[in-house]
Amino acid sequence: MTVPQNRPTRRALLALDIGSTVVKFARLDAEGNLLGQQFFPRDYKAGVATQVRSLLAQLQIDPATEPILVCSSANGGLRVGIVALSPLFSGTALRNQVLLAGANPEYLHAFGHLDGDMRHVDILLVGGGIDEADSGPAAQLLELFEASRYSYSAIVYCGNKYLAERFKSKFQQARIIDNPLGDQLSSRVGSVFETVRRAYLDDLVFKEGITDLPTPLNQAIRPTPEVASRGFLRSVNGQGGFSIVGTCIALDIGGATTDLHYTVELVDDDSVVRPATGVSVARYVFTDLGIFASRDTLMLQLRNHPQLYELLVAAMPDTSVLEVRDFYANLREGELNPDPEILAYSCLFMALDRFAQAKGPGLPKADLGKLAQLILTGGAAQTLDESVVARVLALLLPAGTCAPLIQVDRQYAIWVAGITWDERPVAHAF
Repeated sequence: MTVPQNRPTRRALLALDIGSTVVKFARLDAEGNLLGQQFFPRDYKAGVATQVRSLLAQLQIDPATEPILVCSSANGGLRVGIVALSPLFSGTALRNQVLLAGANPEYLHAFGHLDGDMRHVDILLVGGGIDEADSGPAAQLLELFEASRYSYSAIVYCGNKYLAERFKSKFQQARIIDNPLGDQLSSRVGSVFETVRRAYLDDLVFKEGITDLPTPLNQAIRPTPEVASRGFLRSVNGQGGFSIVGTCIALDIGGATTDLHYTVELVDDDSVVRPATGVSVARYVFTDLGIFASRDTLMLQLRNHPQLYELLVAAMPDTSVLEVRDFYANLREGELNPDPEILAYSCLFMALDRFAQAKGPGLPKADLGKLAQLILTGGAAQTLDESVVARVLALLLPAGTCAPLIQVDRQYAIWVAGITWDERPVAHAF
């Protein structure tokens, strides 16, 4: 997905990321270059606000006098459900804006999907069609939509503006925003992106107690997935801390989610689902793959994966065959809790396995044989070994494929590139 092409900041500052596994501070120079970083494990007993206040005091940082850029993924991501006129067109456009805003699409249904979906989402986004008075079948299809078939905290309508009042009369609690498709068949970043992004910030405040942080921090928190997406795009464009050598995947493995960022050339020529036109990179979030908050769902899928034994052999190179067999048996029976490192390799394997098979709503099918570079980032990726990653990746690569360049982003260079991409215009001297 494309992001606004802005300029890096021009002043010395600090950056803070409140992650699901790690809290990190970075000190940057006036051009946004990294001077140094410090990492601290998340203290779940203390909570976000208490831990951050303690770290600020320990590091002798006064947010009232030192500018700090802040992002957080501690909440695991805002959950968004999408119901659209056409899942393959307007639905995909809405989904791309949700991803760009740093939120997590849980599902994408058509108006005529009568079963609904009772998985709870923070926002139910309803839209589709262009702004034209002759709405054609859209009005009739919209009548089929019943909000009672869904579980949500807020409902937002962003479809044909000529149907907005009818929707509002049917669902009085709905919020009406501009149709991102407007009166032409072209998706524009705007209302949906801003609404979801602001809701994400509100969601962080509501669930994580961010309001207890010092005021300069709690008023400008950005979602970490958005920051990572921008950082990856900057690297692809030659402006980040990584040199991109070709088709590339950056996998952000965290405590709650695993985020896939990829160059669109990796999408298989036969893939039914495709990224939006005109973009160079895209993102997909696996909300059920994480080593802490999503541990239970990860374990459930891991125990039932047909290649579990092969994965364990690859991820445990210094372990005897007998020990691997015992580990495998106990894991399958639910009598074993793997350490975070094994879980991180599992997130890596399962995310790429799904990408190669298009196993996920709205997820394209990848040709991993085209992969030239794999970058692993995020708190859960820090303990991974490149040689072991290569063994795990070999289980997924087509026969005869050359191994890609594998790198672990131990200095969080992608995050630094994203957090320093300031949206504000730079003042010019005259």
